Amino acid sequence: MPCGGADASHIVRAVDPLTHIVVGRAVVAAAEPREPAPRGVAWAAGLGALSPDIDSLVAFGGWDRYVRFHEAGTHSVAGAMLMAAATAAVVGSVVRVRGGATRFATLFSAAAAGALSHLILDIACGGRVEPAWPVLGSRVTVPLVAMADPWFIAICVAGLFARWPLRVPMVRVSRAIVAATVVLLAAKALLLVRAAGSSPVPVTLDAIDPRWGSLTDWSIFERTPDEVRAWTISGRGRPPIESISHHRSHTELIRASFALDTVQNFLSVHDFTFPIERRDGGGRSEALWSDLRYCWPTRPNDAAGLRAGESMSCAVWAGGLFEASGRAVTQLVRIGAVVQTRPAPR
Repeated sequence: MPCGGADASHIVRAVDPLTHIVVGRAVVAAAEPREPAPRGVAWAAGLGALSPDIDSLVAFGGWDRYVRFHEAGTHSVAGAMLMAAATAAVVGSVVRVRGGATRFATLFSAAAAGALSHLILDIACGGRVEPAWPVLGSRVTVPLVAMADPWFIAICVAGLFARWPLRVPMVRVSRAIVAATVVLLAAKALLLVRAAGSSPVPVTLDAIDPRWGSLTDWSIFERTPDEVRAWTISGRGRPPIESISHHRSHTELIRASFALDTVQNFLSVHDFTFPIERRDGGGRSEALWSDLRYCWPTRPNDAAGLRAGESMSCAVWAGGLFEASGRAVTQLVRIGAVVQTRPAPR
């Protein structure tokens, strides 16, 4: 699933493919610095770096289905290699149509390097993926930078500017991008270790999210049977600050929502969940679930998102609409202003 919480990273999520393309291409050029590169290698590296995200198409059938599939599938090493092979085959066919000839192995190596760089970046920005799927189902994450982090984007944009229009040789630009990325991630790792030392709760990597735009701050989450909480922890030595919390009470309608596919899919891949129940004004009620990772503090009457409490809004909800009798009418997924619906199970 996408990394980072429901802060500014949701707004700039569309630029994240830039980091995947630039880093994927830079890794290949830095490792094999022939100029010009064999025909199609640049395309294989760039498209290979994007190829694991082909699973985004699943979201058209339901965002809840997408997030459940997103942790494995094309975001595993096996899936990434399959996508690299498909990318190499497509690029190779285009090269041949244009009168060129590049060995499949060369194109596959470039696409595979790009696809693996995608997995590594997703893990480094807090994505929870299953790299050993389908053999093992263990999730891996190292939450260092947020998705579409501006510091990371700055490295990519500086590299593109150095290449065009400054015309710095590709190998020099690529090695500079790789080196700057390594330095940024290493610095963030040291700061994360320091921030974790101030945590008010036991630290596990899958309970931490990077704060978008911050070099030093992370969010850390805790769940109890009755409540979920989030704190901000800092690598600058500041004490932790509790930012948001919400109760986890289960009404009869909330318990009925467990039968919905939307809820089952959502709960299977989220750890800090909580439900709400609200009337729709027509005698019916919605039972909805969110995760504290998608929520942020806000004013009581802020209309930016559906209110979960007196001081919090959330960007994502999954659940359903129920009649007064308790029968499920429609399954719902809300992502910001977008609402996906499908029939409730009979």
